[in-house]
Amino acid sequence: MRDTSLSTGPLLTRRRALLGVIGGGAALLGAGPARAQSLSSRPVLLAVPFAPGGAVDIIARALSEPLAAALGTTIVIDNRPGASGAIAAASVARAEPDGHTLFIATPGTSITAAFQPQLLPGDPRQFLAPVGRMATQPYVLTVTKSFPANDLAGFVAWTKANSGAFLLANTGQMTATRLAGELLGLRIGTEITPVPYRGSGVVATDLLSGRVHGIFAQLSDALALQRQGAKLLAVSSLNRAPLLPDVPAISEIVPGFDVFSWNGIFAPAATPVPVLETLNAGLNKALSNPGLRERFRADGVEFVPGPRQALAEILDREIKGWTDLSTKVRIDPQ
Repeated sequence: MRDTSLSTGPLLTRRRALLGVIGGGAALLGAGPARAQSLSSRPVLLAVPFAPGGAVDIIARALSEPLAAALGTTIVIDNRPGASGAIAAASVARAEPDGHTLFIATPGTSITAAFQPQLLPGDPRQFLAPVGRMATQPYVLTVTKSFPANDLAGFVAWTKANSGAFLLANTGQMTATRLAGELLGLRIGTEITPVPYRGSGVVATDLLSGRVHGIFAQLSDALALQRQGAKLLAVSSLNRAPLLPDVPAISEIVPGFDVFSWNGIFAPAATPVPVLETLNAGLNKALSNPGLRERFRADGVEFVPGPRQALAEILDREIKGWTDLSTKVRIDPQ
């Protein structure tokens, strides 16, 4: 059986471009233990590929204080929205590889950039190196209150009996919310019709009014939709979410289904290994901050300290998984 345990990260393109994977990965990740190296007292610039006030920006600003303390410097948030994250990524790729310019990647920024390499000249593996994972959050299959099914089994039965009739909103052609729906349709043996939108605000309006049947929403957004009458049928992660203990995981009916949102931090590819290790250690210390973790607990955000290699391994797994999917369902990335 094909492995469908995937997180919603970067996708392989025709040119095998994967945002965030290190160019010549073995050279940086496989070099063995390296001594940590202190950063200078200059501020660290953290490029966020979204405008101020969004979810990623809020997390970045909350993280900046404990991260600054851990690194012994100050953190400056640099909001660079546009071009599906390519503007922010390119600015970091061109920066001095000294650990003072970083980039926060998300599934949306990474997936779109990877399938449309014209947004980032050349293979992104050549100019960005992972520092570490930051946070994860499951998606929730959320449907309008008028949808006939009230549980996951009912959803599967209805969509199989009405192939192509289920309208699943997403926030873009090559986004994680689109691909999760394609993967689910493929696994249960039916067609789910994607409906792309330019912004999440319009999606919420159309979902609540019944113009579309459902969406894979991040857990925090799903909770907000539920308060307005939407129904939560299942979570996309391998296991149930602690905040939604009564909502089943899709994997309980579709074995191995494991799709989740993530954030990761990257540096210019030529950043020395000791500097990358210093950044990773500082990030891990910041992510373990009790105040930070408690602040976002109600939104279902899980902070995930760990080695740089863990992020690289997730991305490697996704290269194969999402590429297989895009080929099977013949997604046009344009």
